[in-house]
Amino acid sequence: MKRTRQPRRTAEQLEKLTKDIVTYYFDNPHANGYKIIEEKFNCTPNVIRKIISDELDNRFKNKRQCINVLED
Repeated sequence: MKRTRQPRRTAEQLEKLTKDIVTYYFDNPHANGYKIIEEKFNCTPNVIRKIISDELDNRFKNKRQCINVLED
């Protein structure tokens, strides 16, 4: 059976999906594999990878900024 392509998500849908995936990823360390998230949220591994990567980068930058403030 051939899969049909889904229409692109709107900015609001993508923002909600991002929030949901990040919350799920960090709240469920025992079940945060890409396959599980892919099935649960109906998205591709590339989308998941980008969302999680961006979130980890943001957290690292925020932590680094806090360390720099404390050192000064």
